[in-house]
Parts: sequence; C-alpha cells; structure tokens
Amino acid sequence: MTSLSAAKAILEADTTLLTTATGGVWDYDEAGRKGLSRTVTPGAFDSNGIIKPCLLLKLRDAVPDGAIADDATQTVSLREVLEVWFYQDTGYDKIATMRERVYSKLQAVQLTDTYGCWWAGDVRGARDTDLDAATERSDYTVRRRR
Repeated sequence: MTSLSAAKAILEADTTLLTTATGGVWDYDEAGRKGLSRTVTPGAFDSNGIIKPCLLLKLRDAVPDGAIADDATQTVSLREVLEVWFYQDTGYDKIATMRERVYSKLQAVQLTDTYGCWWAGDVRGARDTDLDAATERSDYTVRRRR
C-alpha cells in the first residue's frame, strides 16, 4: 500500500468528511494527468456538469531527506509530499470544512509503511479556470524509509 492509497482509504472511510465532499475522494491514478474531468471522473460533477465539493490526492516523487542514512543496512529515509486538492463550485466555505477535516484525519498519523504524515502548508483562494471551480491545496509531508 502506498502513502497515497493509505491516505485515500482513511479519508474515504470518514463519513463526516464525505457529508461535505459529496463529489468524493479521487486520486491521480483515477483522474489521470489532467486531473478531474466530466468524462473521466463523472461522479465529481452533478447532472448539469457543475463540480461538487470533492478532493483530489496526488503524491510527489520521494526524495532522500538525510534523516536516516545507514550504509550497513542500505537504509535511507525519504520524504514524499502528499497534495490534497479541494474543489467546490463557488466560494470556499465547503473547502474550509473539508480542509479542517482532512487535517484532523492526517496530521501526525502513521500511514502504512511510514514514520508519519505532517501538514506542510496550504495554497488558498485559487480558481481552476478549466473546471470553473474554486480550489485550494494542502500539502502533507510523509516520511518513510527505503
């Protein structure tokens, strides 16, 4: 199980989050390189093609972070960044609710095969012009070993 799939499983199991995120929790593998779309991820949109409040998870490539470097066992520690993208049609109220709930579910949590997951910052108040939607992003640092 990857950090991405472990985080997704935690978020999809949270009924409180899904009460607001009526468009679901999606990941990069499901959405593809272009992200959410009406054809690839139709569940994220209503019958009029308007985006529902939803999340998209992406995981950046792992990079060595230098915290652990044991040559004898060939063990090094890695840092990954989990991006959690939040969407809603207009405004940011539902995004704020989802962002706080995601924080409560992921902050300082040990995902499968990791040392832990920690909030690393937000990008707020953006607009996705392709989807005509409000969007924001929270980043989480995930540390694991190789």
